[in-house]
Amino acid sequence: MINRHKRHTMKHYKRRAGRPIIAGLTAGMLMVHGFIGVLPSQAYAEASDVSIRNWYAYQRITVPELKSSWTAKVDNYLNMNETYIGASAIAEEGKVFTFAGSKLIALDATTGKRLWTYGKELTPYITYQGGVLYGLTRDHKPYALNAKTGKVQWQSGTSTWIDTYERTEVLIPTMDTLYVIKGSTTFALDIKSGKLRWKADEPLGEGHGTEYLEESNGVVLRTFFVQGALTSTQLNAYDKKTGKKLWGHFGQGEALQIKDGLVYSADYYSPMLGDDESSPERKWKINAYNLKTGVIKGSQEYTWKIPGDPPYVNGYGGIFASKDKLYILQGDKIAEYSLTSTKSEPTPLRTFHSPHGENMVWVGITQERLIFKNANTGELTGIKLANGQEVKWHGDAPVSQIDVYGKGMYRAQRNGTLLALNMMTGQPAFRVSTGGDLHNTTLKTNGMIIIQAEGKLLGVKLPASLK
Repeated sequence: MINRHKRHTMKHYKRRAGRPIIAGLTAGMLMVHGFIGVLPSQAYAEASDVSIRNWYAYQRITVPELKSSWTAKVDNYLNMNETYIGASAIAEEGKVFTFAGSKLIALDATTGKRLWTYGKELTPYITYQGGVLYGLTRDHKPYALNAKTGKVQWQSGTSTWIDTYERTEVLIPTMDTLYVIKGSTTFALDIKSGKLRWKADEPLGEGHGTEYLEESNGVVLRTFFVQGALTSTQLNAYDKKTGKKLWGHFGQGEALQIKDGLVYSADYYSPMLGDDESSPERKWKINAYNLKTGVIKGSQEYTWKIPGDPPYVNGYGGIFASKDKLYILQGDKIAEYSLTSTKSEPTPLRTFHSPHGENMVWVGITQERLIFKNANTGELTGIKLANGQEVKWHGDAPVSQIDVYGKGMYRAQRNGTLLALNMMTGQPAFRVSTGGDLHNTTLKTNGMIIIQAEGKLLGVKLPASLK
C-alpha cells in the first residue's frame, strides 16, 4: 500500500514538473531563430448577449423510409411572397405539368421522363380540365394545350394583365368558358377558341378581389372586398352570356348553397356593427336571394350566447356549409343545422365540442371529419362527425405543407422529410427524404405522389394501403 501511494505521488510530481521544461524549450527555440516570442495569455470565448435554446417537442417517429422513383430539377417558386406559389405544377392523367427554365414541361409521373416542352418565358400558372391545359404567356395572354401532346389548341389575342401590385390571379375552366380572375376584373373567354366574350369590373372592389367564382343556370357569382363604414365582402351576379351585372349585395359572402333558384349567403357585415365585448349575444344571418334578380326571398337567424362574463371575446364564429347542413362555430362548440330549415328559431340538429387550442381556423370537411388548422403552427385537428371525438395527426418536425388525398395525409416537414400518415387511424405509413425546408402542394396521380421541394420534384410510388 505504501509503495503504491509513493508511485502515485511521484507520477503526479512529474506531470507538474514537466510543464516549465516544455515552456523553457520553446522559448529557447524561438531565441535560436533570432527573436523572442511572447506566449499568449489564456484566451476566453466571447460570451453572447442572449442565448436561448429551443428543443422541439417532437419525438422521432420510426417508420419505413421510401426512396423516390425519380427526381427532376424545376423552377423554384417557393418564395413565400410568390404570386403563383400554388399554381406552378399540377398532376393529371398520370403526368406532371410544371415549369423548367420558364418553359412548360410534361413529365411521366411514374418514371419522371420528360414527354414534351412548350413555350418560353411563360407566366408560371397552369390548370387543367378534360384533357386540356390552360395557362398564361409572359404578357398574360391565355393559351390552351393538348395535355397529351403539348400541341397548341389556341392562344388568345387578349391580354389579361392588370397593372397593380397586389392582385388575385386565377384561371377557372368550365364546360364552355375559361374565366380569368385578375383582381376585381373578370374575363370570360370561349373555351374552344380563346376569344374574349366579355370583361367585367367591380369599380368599388379594393384591387385584388377574391378567388371565388361560381356559375349556375346562366349566372356567374363573384365576391369582392368593398369599402363601407367597414370593409366587407360583396356578392355580385353577372349574366353569363354578356357579363352584364345583374345585382350586388354589400356585406354578403360567397354562396353557401345554390338550390331551387335561390342563393344562400351569410351576412358578414351586420355582426361587425354590434358591440361584441359587452354582450354575450351572437348571431349569423343567412339570406336567400333570387339567383336571377337578387331579390331577397327570406332570411334565417342562428343565435347563441358566449359563456362566461364580460368583456366577451370579439368575433362571431366561423360558418361552413356541406351537403344541406350548416356548421357554425359557437364559442366552445360547433352547432350543426339544416341549411334549408324554415323554422323561425332553428335549433341545432346536434353539437360538437370545439377543438382545443387557440387560433384554430376552419378548413373544411373531409373523411367525415371537421378539419381545423392551427394558424400559428399549421397543424391539423379533426372532429369526427360520427361521435364528436377530437383527433390529431402528429409528425416529428414543424410542418411546411399538408395535403390530404382520401385517407392519406402527406405532411411535408421543415426538417427535409415528408411523413405520410393514414388519416383514419393516425398511424404513420412511410417517410421520404426531400432535402428541402419549404415545400409546395404534394400532388397525386396514377398511384404516385409528387413532392414539390425547393427547385425539384420527387416522384414516389404509393404503397397499396394509401392508394
